Amino acid sequence: MVAHNQRAMNPLRPGPKLTDFPGLIRSTPDMFRDLLARRYRQWPAGTLAGGFLGFLYLINPLDLTPEALPGIGVIDDALMLGVFLAFLSRDVKKYLSWKQTRETQKELPRS
Repeated sequence: MVAHNQRAMNPLRPGPKLTDFPGLIRSTPDMFRDLLARRYRQWPAGTLAGGFLGFLYLINPLDLTPEALPGIGVIDDALMLGVFLAFLSRDVKKYLSWKQTRETQKELPRS
């Protein structure tokens, strides 16, 4: 299981699979609850800042490729969303690994 988690967090690995997203999206609110309750202390500051800046880019009327161009106008917006989701999935995977380790430690008998 450890080898799987290390492989999942490898920055050279391609982005998340489409089939990974439902589980990652379901786990995202849990990650933020644990962050706010200070149980999980690895704030994904880069992802949060990137998400905020990406949101500002999406609502900004100035684009690299204007939406008026048929077919290619939304490419830059889709790229921004894809990058944000890749970073978010990386952080949620780290959180899930932390959560699994924490639950395993709780189950071990103390001497």
